[in-house]
Amino acid sequence: MKVLRLAALLLILFSSTLFPNLCFAEDERSDGYFTVYEEKTGRKIFATARVVSVGDQYLDAQNDLYEIVRVEGDKAYAVFKEKVDLEKALGEIQASDHQSVFAEAGKRTVAIYHTHSDESYVPTDGKASIPYNGGIFKVGQALKKALEEKGINVIHSDRSHDPHDAAAYERSRRTAMELLKQNPDAIIDVHRDAVPAEEYSGEVNGEPLAKVQLVVGRQNPQMKTINNFAWQIKAVADKKYPGLIKGIFYGKGNYNQDLFPRTILVEAGTYTNYRQSAEKGVKILADVIATTLYGEDHQKKATPGSGSTTQIRGEGGGTLKSILGIVTIGAAGLIGYLLISTGGWKELTSKVGRFMSTEFANFLGNARKGKREGDDENSRDQN
Repeated sequence: MKVLRLAALLLILFSSTLFPNLCFAEDERSDGYFTVYEEKTGRKIFATARVVSVGDQYLDAQNDLYEIVRVEGDKAYAVFKEKVDLEKALGEIQASDHQSVFAEAGKRTVAIYHTHSDESYVPTDGKASIPYNGGIFKVGQALKKALEEKGINVIHSDRSHDPHDAAAYERSRRTAMELLKQNPDAIIDVHRDAVPAEEYSGEVNGEPLAKVQLVVGRQNPQMKTINNFAWQIKAVADKKYPGLIKGIFYGKGNYNQDLFPRTILVEAGTYTNYRQSAEKGVKILADVIATTLYGEDHQKKATPGSGSTTQIRGEGGGTLKSILGIVTIGAAGLIGYLLISTGGWKELTSKVGRFMSTEFANFLGNARKGKREGDDENSRDQN
């Protein structure tokens, strides 16, 4: 019996580590974007280049929550669900946790990486996509610098995960897992959208910039905890910098957010914004993140070798609980879920075959093209 349990555990862990996104849908469009309208009124709610599905949700700038009920071509239609009171929701979370704060050894640390490493900004970079060296890295560097100015240690991965395809999240998962070994307080996957410029163009305190959108994966055992983190970020931004965060998209996917309770995907503007506008946005976002993680007086507390982190409801032992939750499903349940999600044995074996033929080559280093992990960001800035 112990042998059977061990075999089931190994199978589940192997599958969740190597094939976490086979049944998920983190795809983006390469030929346009979706516009989502309110079904009753026809009013536009938002636009996104991420593939939208029935059941996806969107929390807009005014904290109105909508759910997509049908998709027709480039258009999707959503119904109003509720008005979310972020202050009340955060109050309930804090009351539940007694505003739990715990000290952590070492410096305060935030990790940044880029799943779609080719993403760029046409007005500044000249192209929407620059393989292996997109303008998105410089946006990440701007976020890194702004966080460091607040006394936060930042690990910024410059690893490429090209090509920009459905398997990019499998490749970036390895990067995220390596970053986790350095015990960050939060992990941020920085992207940019692919919609018209006006979707993200805005201003904060009279200063024009590219707004930010948060993305939360719906197919994730830690979704509630990730959502609480996203709500905290937006609540802080709404209070300190109204207009910075345009909304939160809840998409059909995982986005590797099952790995850690304080991880978030950030869309910093869109490809038609100037990159400098996106950099302005993330510089302000840095203060929001610092406040969310370490409190209003984070700069006063920022001393080398010490730090505290605000705990989010449900995150205690989050990663372990996530693994245990998956284990209880069992090997049979996992296989059944994969079959249903992928559409049958044929599609499942096709995806596994594609993964085995391409991803192990990357894993062994054969497909890496001159990329390196580290802090040598200066070479990028000279380009």
